This record gives sequence, C-alpha cells and structure tokens, in this order.
Amino acid sequence: MIVWVILIFSLMRKYISKSYITKTSNKAVQVCGAELDAVDSLLKVKPFLPRDSSSTFSQPRRYFHTASTCFTNRSNEVGCGGKRNTSGINTIRSNSKTFNTMSSEGAHFNAEEFKNANPNVSVDWAISAMRGGDERKRQQMKAQSEYLNEMWAERKDKSLVYKQFRDFLTGSDNPYVLVVFLLNDSPDLHVHKMSTFSYGVCKEFEGWLSSSQCNIRNKSQILTPEVKLDAVRVSTRYHTVLFQLVLKTFELKYQGNGYMLPEVKKFLEKQKYNESAILAGNLGLQDHFRIEEIAVPLILQNKINLLEIYLRGNPGQQTLLIQFLDKMCDKSFNINNFVSAMEVPDVKMSHLQKKSISKLATRLAKLYETPNDLIPNIVLARGHGALKYLLYKRYIENGMTAGSWEDMVQNAVGDNEFLKLELVEQLMSYNEVKAAAKWANFYSLPDEKLSGPIQQERKRMTEGEMTPQPASEENWEDELLQVDDMEAHYYKLKLDSSKIQFVDTKEKYHELISLLSKPGLTVGVDSEWKPSFGNSIQRIAVIQLAIVNQIYLLDMIALDAVLQENDWILLATALFCNEEVLKLGYGFDSDVKMMVKTHPFLREHLMNMKRTVDLEKLAAKVIDKVVNLMPDTGDDSDDEGLEDKDSGIMVKFQAVEQRGLSELVRQCLGKPLNKGEQMSDWERRPLRQTQILYAALDAFVLLEVYERLVETARREKMNIDLEPSVSVKWNKESKLERLRAKAKGPHLPKSAKLPTPENAVYLGMEMEPGQLRVVVDSMLQGLGRQLRNCGVDVHILNNNNDHNEIIQVAKQENRIVLSSGTPYHMICSRIGAEKCFHVKNSLTAKEQVVDVLKHFKVRVRKQDILSRCKVCNSDFFQKIPNRDVMILSEIASKMKEGKTRDRTPSHDQWQAYMSATHGIDSRSVSFMKTGIDIMIDTVPCKIFDKVDFFYICVKCGKIFWEGPHMSSACEQFAHVLNLQS
Repeated sequence: MIVWVILIFSLMRKYISKSYITKTSNKAVQVCGAELDAVDSLLKVKPFLPRDSSSTFSQPRRYFHTASTCFTNRSNEVGCGGKRNTSGINTIRSNSKTFNTMSSEGAHFNAEEFKNANPNVSVDWAISAMRGGDERKRQQMKAQSEYLNEMWAERKDKSLVYKQFRDFLTGSDNPYVLVVFLLNDSPDLHVHKMSTFSYGVCKEFEGWLSSSQCNIRNKSQILTPEVKLDAVRVSTRYHTVLFQLVLKTFELKYQGNGYMLPEVKKFLEKQKYNESAILAGNLGLQDHFRIEEIAVPLILQNKINLLEIYLRGNPGQQTLLIQFLDKMCDKSFNINNFVSAMEVPDVKMSHLQKKSISKLATRLAKLYETPNDLIPNIVLARGHGALKYLLYKRYIENGMTAGSWEDMVQNAVGDNEFLKLELVEQLMSYNEVKAAAKWANFYSLPDEKLSGPIQQERKRMTEGEMTPQPASEENWEDELLQVDDMEAHYYKLKLDSSKIQFVDTKEKYHELISLLSKPGLTVGVDSEWKPSFGNSIQRIAVIQLAIVNQIYLLDMIALDAVLQENDWILLATALFCNEEVLKLGYGFDSDVKMMVKTHPFLREHLMNMKRTVDLEKLAAKVIDKVVNLMPDTGDDSDDEGLEDKDSGIMVKFQAVEQRGLSELVRQCLGKPLNKGEQMSDWERRPLRQTQILYAALDAFVLLEVYERLVETARREKMNIDLEPSVSVKWNKESKLERLRAKAKGPHLPKSAKLPTPENAVYLGMEMEPGQLRVVVDSMLQGLGRQLRNCGVDVHILNNNNDHNEIIQVAKQENRIVLSSGTPYHMICSRIGAEKCFHVKNSLTAKEQVVDVLKHFKVRVRKQDILSRCKVCNSDFFQKIPNRDVMILSEIASKMKEGKTRDRTPSHDQWQAYMSATHGIDSRSVSFMKTGIDIMIDTVPCKIFDKVDFFYICVKCGKIFWEGPHMSSACEQFAHVLNLQS
C-alpha cells in the first residue's frame, strides 16, 4: 500500500511540475493575437530604431539580424491565443505611407493612425516592440534558464540536465547567445568552483560543439565581435575559472582582439594584475601595454607563473622584459626606490633581492634564448654562478682534475674583468694564495686591484724568477692525489695507449665504417661534449667506438668540416641500424639525443636502431637478482670511504662516483672509474692525454662490463633478455624544450616532426566496451584509466616499460595499441597500421576517450560505467551480501588483533557456506582458488548500514559497492553516454 502511495505521489508531482514548467514557458512567449498582427504589420516595413539603453537585457539586439526574425514562425509557438486581427493588418498596410522607414536618426510614427487601426494595442507597446523586437527571444531563453536551474538544483544526476541543455542548444537560432544568457542568468556565476551550473554549461557547450548534434552553419554571422565581447565580460565578471573554456568555444583568436582592450584596462584600473595578465595574454593584446603596466607588477608580486603565461607567444615582450630584468641586476639599480614609484600593492620584497632577481633573469634568459649582447648583467651573473660552482667542484668535491677545471674556468670567466678579479678573490676564500697569484699573473691583473697577500705572493714568484704562464699549461696535479697514486684506487684501461686511434679525416672515417659494419662484432659506444654554462649551444665533440682490441675516437670537430650529410647517415645505417653488430652503451638515451641535436637529419634513421643494448637496464635486471657481483668488494662503499686491501689507505670517493657507470664498474670489475675529466672542454684541440685515456676507457669498459653481466646471468640461470632494446626516450623533448615550445605560443609553428598519421577507417561492427581490447603506453595512462572506467579492456604499461614491451603485449594478447607522437611510428612499423591507433596529444584525456570510442564504434551504456576493476582491469566480480562481508570484516579484525580463531561448529558451518557459495576461505579472508587476499580493510564500517551487496574483484581482491559515487561517475562520463544520442 505504501509503495502505491509513493508511486502515485511521484507521478502527481511530476505531472504538476511539468504543467507548471509548460505554463511558465507559455507565459514567457505568449502575446495576444492583436499584438502579433500589429507587429507583423510594423515589421513589414523593416523598421530600425535606436537601441533602448534601458532594456532589461544588456543590448539584446546585437544577437539578431532584425526584429522580424522573432516573429516569422509565430504560428508554431505555444500559447498565442486569440484570432488574428486581419482588418488591423489591412488598415496598416493601406496606411503604409504613414509608417515611414525609420532610420538611426529617429522614427516617423503616426500614433493616432496606428491607434485607430489597432484599437486593442498600446501605442507605447508598439514602439517598444519595434525598438526591442527580440524581447520574445529573451523571454524564451529566460524560461529555458529557469527550467535548467530548477533541474540542476533538484537532481543529483546532472546528465539529464546536460541532455536537456543540448536539446536547447540544438533548437536555438544562436547557441552562442543562449550560452551567454545562461551564464548571465546563472545564480552561481560568482562561485569560484568547477562544480557550478555555470561551469557545467561552458563545459557541456564545448562538448556539444564537437558532437554530431551541433547544427551551426552560419557561424561567421552569429558569432560576432559583440557576442565574443559579452562572453568575455560574463566569464570574467567574478573570476576567471570560465575564461579558458570561453576562450576556446567562442574562438577568441589572438589577432583582431583590439576592441577588447577596454575590458583589460578595467582590471588594470583596479590594479587586478592577475586578471589583466590572463586576458591580455590569452587574447594576444600584450603589445598594447608597456611592460611596466602588467609584466613588472607581476614580478613585484612574485607571480612568475602568471608572468610566463602573459608573455607566451610574444617574443618582443619577452625580450623587453629580459632587458628590464638585466637592468635590475645592475649594482646601481635601487629596488626600494623603484617599488615606491610603482605603487603596486602586495609587493613581495623578500623575492626582490639581487640574488633572487639574478636567478630569475638567468632562467628566463635561457628559456627565451635571449642573445648575450642584450643582457650583459645577466651574462655576468651567469658567469659568476658558474665560477662558484667550479670552485666548489674543485676544492670541496675534488671531482675535477686540474686540467679540466682550468679549461672550464677560462670558459666561464672569458674576457670579463669583474670575473677575473672575482676568481682571484674566491680562491683567497679557499686559502689558495698561490693559485690566486698564478691566475692574477695569467690575466695580468694590476697590483692595486689585488689584496696584500696576493701581491706578496706575486713578489715571491717574481723573485724566484717564475715566468707566469697560462694556468692550463702548468702542472698542478701535485695539489691533489697524483694520477699514479689514484690508479691504485680507480679502474684503468687494459689496452695500451697505442691502441687508441684518432679518426679526423674522411678517409679514416670511411675505413672505420667498413671495419665496424662486419657481422659478429660487439662495439662499445660513448660520446663526450662540452658542459654548458648558460644558454650556449651544445654539440657532440667526440664519439668513442671500442672493439675488443682497438679504440677509435671520432674527432667530430674536424670531421664536421669534411663530411657531408650522406656520410653521417652512413654511420647510422651501417652501424646503429645493423642487426649483425651488437652495440653497447650506458645511459644511451643522452648520447643518441645529443647526436640528433648535433645532426637533426639523423633522427629518422636512428629511429630504426637494432641490437643496441643499454647496460643500465641490463644491469638493473641482473643486479636485482644478485646483490653483489663481486662479494670481495661488498663492504667497499660505505659513507666513510673505500679501503684498499693491499695498502690499507682510506680514500674518500664522492657520491657522484658511487652511482652510474662508475659504480657499475666497481660492482662488476672491483674498482670505480675516475670521472675527473668528465667536465672538460671537449671542443679544445688538442685533447690532453688524460682526456684521451678517459674517453677511451669509458667506451672500452662497456665490453668488459657486458661480459661480466652475461656471465653472471648464465651462471645464475636467469631467465632474462640479455639484449634489451634501447627505448625511444631519447626522441622525447626535454623539459627545457617543452617549456620553450610553450613559451612560443600555440599559434607559432612547432619544430619539425614526423607527420601526424591519419587513422585507417574502422570497418567493423558496433561493439560493447568489453569487446574492445587495447594496450596503452606509459604516456597515455590517463586515457587508459578513463577507458577502463567505461568498461573497455585496457592493459596499461608502467612507467618502467619501454615500447618493445607494448609490442609484445599487443601480439601475445591480440590488442590494439594506443600511442601518440614519435613512438607511434616505431610501433606502427613493427606491427602494422591496422593494429595501431594514433591518439592526438592536442586533446584532453576526456576528448581522447570520445575519439577512441567513436572510431571503434563502441556504445557505452550506464551499466558499463565502473563495470571493470580500475586496479587490475578484471571484469569478474563476486557478488556477496552485506551480512557475509560484515562477518568477514569482523574475522579480519580479530586476525589483526591476534585473537584466537573461532572453532565452534557454527563457525565451521559458516566456513563451509562461504566456501561453497562464494569460493572464499573465511579463515584467511582470501579466495580459495587463487589465494588472493580480499581487501576487507578498505570497507568503512558505516557503509554496512547503507549497502545491500558488495562486489569483490576476484583477480586483485579490491571491494566495490554501489553508492553516490555511481551517480558521480555517470555524470563524469555523460559525454560518453551521450555519444549515440
């Protein structure tokens, strides 16, 4: 009985609500027949009156071509009662001369004749109708707005609201105007959240524009500058949460937005620099403002992220700002006086110290690739920072040899007189008086600029008849451990130095290519380049290629002068793409990346590398199984130092030497590598002997390490791939490259990349989500999770997996690969275009989901949402009643507390029931067949009173239940559920 009462009450409430809404809608558009006839007559002469500034809706006539469009189809409207006054129409037609065409200067209107012809119509109303002929449209949109807001407030499931909104958009003459009206009329427009009705309208409008429901044909006519301006005004009235959506949907392009300048200036007048920067930056209006108006205030308020958004896509403004920051780095610049003159509120003085400004200026100058001649103070600050770093490396870490340190110091100092003096003073702070005097002599610094101790040391050197020479030509190795002494503690090259051959001519180069392309060879590969201080361009200086009895050093500086593009391509194809030759590297991604940076034309060829092993990956697999490859050196790397077993001398090795290739060599061969020459000027010729030995050893030792790893793997009978392929991470943009691309703005052309492929047309039948089986790479994990939540069978690769593993999964499990960018081309070439789908990086994860489902004709229903375990991808759940799960929870709690298990007969019966009914061992709270533990601890106690059934994933033991989150999920994936509507 109660059920019937509730059902009847619900139906009555729905009927009354619908009747009320219909009546409200009718009132919004209803006018009497006489008024319609009068307006028909008035509009036959197409009047044009000045806009009424007192209109209830801000300048509504912008949105419609003529007032007559409001009444052309009035016969189809509801609620228009009464008969048409044909006599009135005929009278007006007969007196059409009285109704002269109205111009912008005014209107000639015979009120007396109109009143006689239309006795039931107010003259004031007639004038208002001619002036505001779109009032009827406004009333219609008002009714739609009230209806949507009522639905939004009453319903937790917002998908129905969005569906109704889409219907309104489809039936609207101008959807853009409707959206602006709804935002203006939204009661939560002021709320700074993404869960509001106003945000939902903008987001759903974005989806509608790209859907099949969108029926806009005359966009250029209805999306006018006036509409765009109103959209900007309403989306920035209280905050800027909606602005990015409006920017996209209303196509606010960077060019021709000058008419929006007043909106930006309104914010500037109120000193709202955040909003000013967002508007001006996104609308491309930066050139209309001086940097002191928006950019500099953002610096003073320490809003650097916003500053970079504002400068994006405008190289001119970027250069002007960097030059201003360069001025602030000058010693004579008084920041306090400048801040007082600017009168900017909320200045962060703690971030305006010289050091902070210098650091910011240096970073932005590197980001925007500003030429050094435009920023002398920043160049000076950069050199000063490099000098301090080199001094630390030399005297604190002892991580550089004297020769390499001197090379880099000369590069950092250059011809700057201030840095020459700074070097000498900094050496004094390390109590290196003798070294300070040597550098003072090298740079011929005058005595009056030097301190007393340095002058005295120079005098002693002169009296000792020591001829000042460039520091790089002096032998200062005696100030550290001698090389001969260090050989007792570092691993050294087993080949004689005569086996090291320089390749610096075209003839030698081609002889080497012929030699190294022979089948069966194993080649160790390494490369060296000059460290960068600042934004100087880096390039490969030396490539080392080692075989079992010979080491070749390719002098890239000399070869670049004599080789052509085809010669370098030969190196890629004959060596790196040769499947008959095994290539070994360590951290090979960085070497290949630098090769491509030096010679970009090699990119496409190096994408096809074969049998190139990165020892870093192989070592990770072998060492994971074997804790120490050399047990006798197991205690050689503690925090105190390394003890030489023969001499008993304790030598401190720095942290930098206890990782990477040096540490791997220590584990495999007993001693680490000496990395003192790593930071050298590798472009200087001739190379020092220590540089030559360092470069040769780095390549040759790869052969020895690989041999030890293979030997260990076979001895331990490890089932691992001994030739793991190199990934294509080297082809990904670095963080700096990505930031630079972003700083150039989306409207600027991007760097040359492989062409974006077109996906082949899918000719299969419509399918359910579970029938689509895909595998996504680590870069598309977000897309994979979204698809899995829609019920699609998705294998998601971990961050540690490379693209060779995605190919194996696709072949073994018969899955379609979802990939993007350069990896797509590599994968596509291996398994074929029919097994791949190219995902557009320009789309959001939500848009990518729609793209994939549309392409493969997948129809998602409400029951598909959350039908698959988001943890393990399983779609097999064990449905268990509330009572049984509650008892399992109690058992698990007792087990956790260490209490004795119940052995009563009733418990045995219940255990038998759980085993027979659900396949669960209640004693261990796990599935009997698989042994998977059930994650019973994840269920909150309060949920037992609200849920009747639980769903347990048989594969991973995760527990799910239906609740409010189901409605939220359906709302989240409403765009997917509406795909077929």
